[in-house]
Amino acid sequence: MNVLDAIGNESRRKILELLAKKPCYLSEISYYLGMAPKLVIEHLEKLERAGIVRSVEDGRRRYYYIATNMHIEITISPHEFEISLQNNEAKIDPIESLREAEERLWMINSNLDSLPEIYRAMKIAEEVRRIFSTVQSSITAKLNEMVEELLEEVDRVAKDDLERLVLLGIAKGLRRAVEIAECFRIPYKEVEETLESLRKRGVVRNEQIDGENVWVIG
Repeated sequence: MNVLDAIGNESRRKILELLAKKPCYLSEISYYLGMAPKLVIEHLEKLERAGIVRSVEDGRRRYYYIATNMHIEITISPHEFEISLQNNEAKIDPIESLREAEERLWMINSNLDSLPEIYRAMKIAEEVRRIFSTVQSSITAKLNEMVEELLEEVDRVAKDDLERLVLLGIAKGLRRAVEIAECFRIPYKEVEETLESLRKRGVVRNEQIDGENVWVIG
């Protein structure tokens, strides 16, 4: 099964959304998503065959995690249908690449009044698009590296699994206690108590963003 076939199913996308938050055991996936374990196993097997998900034994149980780092682009227009799949491991200098793209953009912004000129500009535009795609993949790879560093720091700071989940939730964009509680199926009161404990230790703080009280790290 290829990658697009694997992620084309809504249930498998939900599994990936969950695993993007944290590695999970089969029972956790079944519980969080309200799916029968047998159905979850079928979806996980397809994701594993596509190389997206892997599993590791942990005692008598097995937990699943996203094992790949990729960037998918789909272009649909009256004149083009293209699917591009890139590995995000590219090591480039994003600033230098963007400077190169800027220089080429000037070449296609001039007046074009002949078939050869239009054709050359099209080829330049295609190259600029490739550069931007590579830059995006490189930035995503760097972001993933920073997330890994953040998770290591969370493990160092958190006193227990509950604190770890709460910090992980904030790090991945959950800004309110109710969002964290719903995401990880944790009682709201326990989330509030954990946030308050982390606040007293200076790990998190509550601040106003767009007129709303939200939690942030730091």
